[in-house]
Amino acid sequence: MKINNNQEQPKETRKDVLRRLFSENNLVEEDVYKDKRGFVIITRTGIDKIVSKNNITVAYEPVVMQKDWVVMRATASMTTGNKGKTVRNMQSFGEASDDNLMGGGKKFPVAMAEKRAMSRVVLKVAGFYEQGVFGQDEIVD
Repeated sequence: MKINNNQEQPKETRKDVLRRLFSENNLVEEDVYKDKRGFVIITRTGIDKIVSKNNITVAYEPVVMQKDWVVMRATASMTTGNKGKTVRNMQSFGEASDDNLMGGGKKFPVAMAEKRAMSRVVLKVAGFYEQGVFGQDEIVD
C-alpha cells in the first residue's frame, strides 16, 4: 500500500492552535482567562513566561512623552526554526493617558505604556495575537 505524502494535512482550529501555544509556552490555568467580553487574556506572568521560553528580546523607544499622553514603541526579536536560523521581528505600540488609565496607574503613564507595548509585541511575535489573545495590561474596563 502506497501512502501519498502530498495530501494536505488538516488545518489546526483556533482552539487547537491556542492549546498548542499554551502548552509550548508552559502556560497554566492561572496565566490565562477568558474575559466576559469573549476574548482570551494572558496575565503579566504569562507574558513573562512567553518571553523566557522563546528568548524574546524587547527594545523600547518613546514616541510621545507628554504629561497627559505617553506612547512607547516596542520592537521584539525571536529566533525560530532549526537551530534558531530564522529571526522574527515585530513592532507594536503601547499608549497611556488619563482616558485609559485607572487608579494608581494614572501616576505611572510611562510604565503603563511600556507594559502595554511589551504585551502586544510579545503576543504578536509569539503568534498569540493572530489568535485573538490579548495581554492583561492592554485591557481597559
